[in-house]
Amino acid sequence: MKKTDGHKKAAIEEIVRLLLKEQNPTKQKLHAIKIALSKKYGIAPLKNTEILPALPPNSKKLRALLKLRPMRTISGVTPVAVMSPPASCPHGVCLYCTRGENAAQSYTGFEPASLRAKQNSFDPYSQVEARLRQYHEMGHVTDKCELILMGGTFIAQKPETVKKFVKRCYDAFNGKLSKTLEASKKLNELSKNRVIGMTFETRPDYARQKHIDLMHSCGATRVELGVQALSDRVYGIVNRGHTIDDVVEATRICRDNALKVCYHIMPGLFSTPKEDIGYFKTIFTDSRFQPDMLKIYPTLVLKGTGLYELWKKGKYIPYDTETAAEVLAEATKYIPEYVRVMRIQRDIPANLIEAGVKKGNLREIVDAKLKTKGLRCRCIRCREIGLKGKKINFKNVILKKIEYNASEGKEIFLQFIEPKEDILIGFARLRFPGNGKNCRKEITPKTALIRELHVYGSEMGITENWKLISGSSPIDFETRGSKLKTGNRVTAQHKGFGKRLLEAAERIAGKAGMKKLTVISGVGAREYYRKLGYADDGVYVSKKIGFF
Repeated sequence: MKKTDGHKKAAIEEIVRLLLKEQNPTKQKLHAIKIALSKKYGIAPLKNTEILPALPPNSKKLRALLKLRPMRTISGVTPVAVMSPPASCPHGVCLYCTRGENAAQSYTGFEPASLRAKQNSFDPYSQVEARLRQYHEMGHVTDKCELILMGGTFIAQKPETVKKFVKRCYDAFNGKLSKTLEASKKLNELSKNRVIGMTFETRPDYARQKHIDLMHSCGATRVELGVQALSDRVYGIVNRGHTIDDVVEATRICRDNALKVCYHIMPGLFSTPKEDIGYFKTIFTDSRFQPDMLKIYPTLVLKGTGLYELWKKGKYIPYDTETAAEVLAEATKYIPEYVRVMRIQRDIPANLIEAGVKKGNLREIVDAKLKTKGLRCRCIRCREIGLKGKKINFKNVILKKIEYNASEGKEIFLQFIEPKEDILIGFARLRFPGNGKNCRKEITPKTALIRELHVYGSEMGITENWKLISGSSPIDFETRGSKLKTGNRVTAQHKGFGKRLLEAAERIAGKAGMKKLTVISGVGAREYYRKLGYADDGVYVSKKIGFF
């Protein structure tokens, strides 16, 4: 062993002892101890990743202090993005679409997920394993993971290829190889690293029932649709290969299969600011659309694309940062509180962008612009308890109900909020499918759907009776079970909120004449629902209702 290695080991042991003695450890105290010990032992200041493995398992406070990039898991789920091997989209290439060397279609090869994929030869097992290891080194827990499958139109590949790839992902989460996809999924139900959500990226014309059935067989809970613009004119210019009608149909099919729906939107794609703002207005006022989430990617000019050639000839000009920020600030007025703006900007290095938004903090610029207008974004992300960072009195939490029409059916958004601070604790998306268009045998005309149940932050309890406010007629809602401990913490996960959201949904659905409540559950979340009286029902979990 090198002398420096021995000194480092001694320094780590001493810093752990000192931190454990601290009544109120802070980042400032941690930094001071690091500096003092680096001088004492003649070594470089210790990294948090070097200290974390030496902490006792029950040192939750210290682990939180040493955790790197806490925003990664602040919403209560650990995202794990996996890139499929390079493959072309079935329709060809869109005008704006890049494809870097040894990268999937629409990726430069330099995005963090792309780099991890290349480092691991696109092997799904290795990608998942490496990402979990990174999270552990940064001090994050990985008991509840969301698997995000990226890379061109992955679902267009042969079903056997898709299933084999996904199975390898599950195997990595399980830390054990299984013979079949079903066996691997079953093992994951009680795994240390449970997949409680799975996302597929796809095109609207590749979100037909046969594609959705394949996604279901893998354990999908969310579909991200490359909508880009609400214009058949634009679709023709960029060789998109589908129409608005495809967007409408894909959205309905996903919804009626109980899947969450995210739209990818590209402002500035052969559109004016007025047209783009109009697209956002239409998305949330026309019941044919109404996605649950948005990823907003202002159009960028990248080398090697058809758009780059037009830009060089002066035939295309993208939005600059100021224009993009102004468009998004105006568009925010139309984004309802039941929608989550997941991202603004793609993860592309600025040096690869020839023209367009190059600043990496567009979301902050938009927020600042809204503030000058006396406005703010009230999407789910901007209200969730972990991101707000405020302590609240949970006795003031109420249940709010919002109803709206979408994709020929009815949506009911139930949310626990603290109204004074406008903080979101958790929510459920309840759907009554319309027109008898049942996509799967599990879903009958008298079946209500839970498309999403999410409680934000880490563990927290609730107390006493919850009030209900609503834009429509009120419903009875009562707390069941014993009272749980409360306190003014910033987090609120898995201490009763999810159960009470389900109870509210069951009551509403029962009063509406529904006989069954069916939940889209990630494989790793099934055990949670079973404990609440739900039983396996094909690709879902369900419970008989209607006795209220």
